[in-house]
Order: sequence, then C-alpha cells, then structure tokens
Amino acid sequence: MRIPAVTGAVLAALLLASAGGCGQNDPKKHPLYLKGLQLRDEGNPLEAETYLKRYVEKEPDSPHGHLALASLYDEALNHPTAALYHYDEYLRLAPKDDPDRPTVENYRLLTRAKLLKLLSGEPLPELPAAALAAENRQLRRTIEQLQRYIRNQNRRLAELRNTPAAASGRQPAAGTTAGNRLYTVQKGDTPGSIARRFYGSASKYPRIMEANRLTGNGNLQVGQQLVIPPAEP
Repeated sequence: MRIPAVTGAVLAALLLASAGGCGQNDPKKHPLYLKGLQLRDEGNPLEAETYLKRYVEKEPDSPHGHLALASLYDEALNHPTAALYHYDEYLRLAPKDDPDRPTVENYRLLTRAKLLKLLSGEPLPELPAAALAAENRQLRRTIEQLQRYIRNQNRRLAELRNTPAAASGRQPAAGTTAGNRLYTVQKGDTPGSIARRFYGSASKYPRIMEANRLTGNGNLQVGQQLVIPPAEP
C-alpha cells in the first residue's frame, strides 16, 4: 500500500522550512544540496541521489541532508531501508525541541511499517487524514514564522548598514559628540599613531579608545570611522 500522495507535499514543505536557517552549514547555500533538490523536482531521482549523497558525505551532521535523502528514498526510489536510516539520522541530529520532529517520526513509523510489510507481508497502516491535516497546518505556521523572522533580520541588517558606526560594530560613547571630529582609519594606523596625529603625543591614545569604546590594541580596521574628541585643555 502506498503512502498517500499528500505525504510527498508535506515532506517537500518540511524540507523548505527546515533548511531555512542561516547557520554556518546552511544547506540552502550549498550547491550539492540545491542541485539534488532541483533534480528531484525535475523527476530525476537517481541523479538527485548522487548529489544529495555527496552533500551528506561532506556535511555528515546536516539533519537537512539526511531528511532530503530520506524523502527521496521513501517517495521516489522505494528504498525503505535507506529511508529509515536517514530518517533516524535526522532525528538523531535535529534539536530535541524541533517542532517538525513529530512529523518526521510519523513518516519514520510509516517507512518502518512499509519495510515490515516487504519482509513479512503484514498490512501497511495509513496515517489518519486528520493527523496529516493537522501537520500541514503546523508546517504552514512554521513556514510563516520563518518568513517573518527572515524579514525582521533583513530589516535589522538594513538598519545596521545605514548606521555610521556600523563598519566597526561599535557605537561612540554617549556624550562625546560636541566638538568631536571624525577620522577614517588608514592602513597601518594604531591608536597611538592617531593620537600623535591629532594631539601631538602618542601617549594620549586612551582618549580615542575611550571615546570609541575600544579595548586591547583597538582592533582597528581600514575604513573604520573613529570619533576624535577634542584635546584636553
């Protein structure tokens, strides 16, 4: 007995939602993962398997890669043993509080039942339509939440880019604007050399560091804008 067609739609939505993160190993930025999903959507599951397996070899701790392979083996290649393995890997690697875990656990149970049917001829249970509908609603809510989060992050990034001190990631200290000058850091600059330029003495560099909330050696970056407070009377 085949899993209902809605299962494939739910798994596709789940892959879209779960791969929306922006971490260091974001699968949406990896060419092997993207090519694998493209080939799967174009109806080339065997070629898709090649790319997704290469992605998992490079990123063995990626739950998204294992979920993509599990879906491919379950829905297109009719390979329940491999699908079960990758469902298990996804559940092992995904966070414990991942809201999508119950959905994947249901498909893992269905795949296990499918494998048992192949081995013993037992009937394959079906996931109740009501449960599928509830999971679809939850997935839609998850996707909407992710979309709102991405919009908010993009808005914050745009605001940071428009902030004068964004290049350094530091805001000038409060109360240091009157009579101040701005200086753009050049290659080879140090707090001491800048103090010598403006105050005639490198020993006065703490004034510059305090005004810009710098620590240590200042970690100056070329193009960074510094507030230069007036010299002491």
